Amino acid sequence: MSSSKPIDFVLRAARLAALLAVLTAAAIPAGVAGTDAAPVQSLEVDGTRFKITLADGRVLRSPDLIGANLLIDQGNRLLRVRLDGIETDPDDKRAEVADADRIWLHSLSVEAPDGSWEPLCQAGPDGRRQAVPVRGRFSVGDGRFAGGEAGAFELACTGGAMGKCIRFGYHPWQTRAWPAHALYQQAVNERALNERALQQQTDASSPSYLTLYNACLRMVRADYGGDGNGTTRNGMHIDFYDARGIEVPANDPRKAFEAGWTDAGAVCVNHPRVVENVTLADIAARWPRLAGKTGAICTEEFARSQGALLYNRSVP
Repeated sequence: MSSSKPIDFVLRAARLAALLAVLTAAAIPAGVAGTDAAPVQSLEVDGTRFKITLADGRVLRSPDLIGANLLIDQGNRLLRVRLDGIETDPDDKRAEVADADRIWLHSLSVEAPDGSWEPLCQAGPDGRRQAVPVRGRFSVGDGRFAGGEAGAFELACTGGAMGKCIRFGYHPWQTRAWPAHALYQQAVNERALNERALQQQTDASSPSYLTLYNACLRMVRADYGGDGNGTTRNGMHIDFYDARGIEVPANDPRKAFEAGWTDAGAVCVNHPRVVENVTLADIAARWPRLAGKTGAICTEEFARSQGALLYNRSVP
C-alpha cells in the first residue's frame, strides 16, 4: 500500500455507537435463520465484522447478514441501517492475515426521512463509500478513540480518518506483537538512520496498536494540538511512515518533513500542512507545549527524540 494517500477528515455518521440494536426476524436472510428465527440477544463488533448472537445460541456474522436491517439507537432516535454487501479490503496486500485481523469493508445504506435509501458514507478519493465496523467509541470532544461501553462501536467510513488509519494497518483492536525487528531494520536502513538511533527506538517499549491508531488520527487530521481540532482539508496528500515499518516512506522529493506524532498530537511541527488554516505562529500560540518546537528545529531526528511514533511529509 502506498504511503502517499489523499487525506481528509470528514467522518460522516462516524458517531454510530450501538447502545441498542434490534434485528427483526424478517430481516434475517432466508436460509440463515429460517422461519423460526430466535430473538437477538446481542450485537457487537468482532474485529471488523458484526457479530450477532441469537437467543438460541446461534451466531451470525456480517456475511450472514447481507440484506438485513439494523436499528441502531443513537439516544434521540433510531437509525435504520441496511447491509448491502461486504468484501475484504482489496488494498490489503499482507500475505498472511489471521481471520480476526482481516479488514472487511461493508457497503451500508441508511434510511432517509422520506423512506428512501442512500449510502451511509460519502465517497472517498478512491470512490469507495464503504465502512469498517470497529469496537469502541470516538470522542468528538478531543478527537480520541477509546473503548466504550459494552457493545459500543463506530462505523468508520473509508473516506474518513478513522477508516483510513485502519486500512493503513493501525488496527485499534489488535493485541498481536509488533512487526519483527528484521522488518524494522530494513525500513530504517532505507531511511539511513544510524545504528544508535535504531537501537534506542528498538529498546523503547512498544506502544499499543490503539495508541498508534490515535497517533494516526492526529496525523491524518493535522490535529497538531491533540485536542480534536483538525487543520487539514479534503484531498491533501501526505507521505507518512512509522517507527516499525508498518508504513514506510515513499520518498516523494516534492514533500518535506512536516511533523512527528503521538496519540497526544504533534511533538513538533516543521511546517503546517495548510497554511491558510493555521500558521507556525498560530500553532505556538494555541498550543504552548509546541512553542520552541516549530520550524527548522523539527526534523525527523528531533521528532524521534521527542517520542514520535509516526512521521509525515507534505508539500511545504
